[in-house]
Amino acid sequence: MNTPSEHEKLLRHVEALIAQAPDDATREDLLRLRERLDTPEMLALARELAASRAAPGGSLVLEFHDPLLPMTITATGCVIATAVCLFAIVEGVSNSTAVIGGQTINLWLVAVFAGACSALFTALSFMRMFSVRVDTTGMMLKASGSRWQNLRVGAMLWRNIRSLHERAQDRILEVRAAGGELFEIPMRLVNYPILRQHLDNMVMLYGDRPAGAAATSP
Repeated sequence: MNTPSEHEKLLRHVEALIAQAPDDATREDLLRLRERLDTPEMLALARELAASRAAPGGSLVLEFHDPLLPMTITATGCVIATAVCLFAIVEGVSNSTAVIGGQTINLWLVAVFAGACSALFTALSFMRMFSVRVDTTGMMLKASGSRWQNLRVGAMLWRNIRSLHERAQDRILEVRAAGGELFEIPMRLVNYPILRQHLDNMVMLYGDRPAGAAATSP
């Protein structure tokens, strides 16, 4: 049996609230919210979230990425939205409305809106503008969107790696491979120092060596 996605769970939650709506006006508002949650934009975010699942067990894969938004923003937004959603649900059980700033607010609508925001921030946290997938045989570079569209990306086997060079002017790491092939990695990736250390190790194993290295080796 397939596990429901976060987007499907949210839609089911909205449908449950529609069934429990105390009056027709609230039910109509909830129906409009459900329609907005079922837009192509929200469906695209849900697909992006589903596509970012971890690799199957048994294949060692590490991923380094540049998120669409800083993690502090998405994490803070998700926590705040979830807290507001839970508060509105708890309070809405006893009283479906509340007066805030002199205005009467439907707490069920607040719960649905905050829940949607929580799902949105969660989906945004999984959107990567650039990703580097590393396994035991090589790495795969992928750029999404316009931020890094001009960088050279693709797949490279570790045995083909030759040298590394950091461009200070635009903070890009150049990875040179056999045959003069060039790959470019943004240095703003999450956990970039770990990736750089691994690439240094691969260069030590397979890359170019100083001309005097062979003469000094026993």
